[in-house]
Parts: sequence; structure tokens; C-alpha cells
Amino acid sequence: MMTLCEPEARARLLKTREIAEKQSIPVKYLEQIINTLKKRRLVDSVRGSEGGYRLAREPETITVFEILNALEGDLSVLEKDADLREGRQGVFWNELDSKIRHILEIPLTEFVRKNQEAEEGLMYYI
Repeated sequence: MMTLCEPEARARLLKTREIAEKQSIPVKYLEQIINTLKKRRLVDSVRGSEGGYRLAREPETITVFEILNALEGDLSVLEKDADLREGRQGVFWNELDSKIRHILEIPLTEFVRKNQEAEEGLMYYI
């Protein structure tokens, strides 16, 4: 998703091979990820020799929470019917769930920007 969010990538369709190389992941694994993201309407695909992939919506409207939820399923720290959701303990666990979701509701563009800033701030010494 980060690769598809880049300005140069948004101007055209990206091939699976390009994304896999850029992210250093196997093509077969990426295909599984992309299929899941397509089903959740986060990525669009175009078939054919000039085809490829692009974001289904503007990256400002896609959140990290949506992406992780699509790929990992329910992100709650407790199962929906867990006894710990009730009573005094429930207050803590429900608040924790809420805070996790709040942190992950960051737009994809903001996540990419913060990631780039962090990488630029790294210095390597030999």
C-alpha cells in the first residue's frame, strides 16, 4: 500500500513484480496480499499487458486501521464474547481497544510521510 501511495506510482498502474521488488517480498506472497486488498476494495486491478494495480481510493481516505483489519482480521485485543469485556475489567480492555484503533486510524499518506521522515533521520556509521 505504501508503494501504491507514492506520487510516481499513482500516475500509472504498477505490476506485481515492481511492487514485490520495491518491498523486497516474494511475488507469490504479494499476490495473496493484493487479492485480499482487492476483496476489501482498497486496491483496484486492471487486466492485460498494460494492466497492473492502483489504490482504489485516494490515499488520504485509506487508514492504516483499514489495511491491517483487511489483512489481519479483527484487531481487538479480546474476543467479541470474552467475559473480560464486562465489569470493571471491561473498562480497561475496551479503553485499550479504543486507543489502539485511534492510533491506527492514521491516513496512509500520513503513515508514509512519517516513515520517510524516520528513514531520513537515520545515520549509519561504519
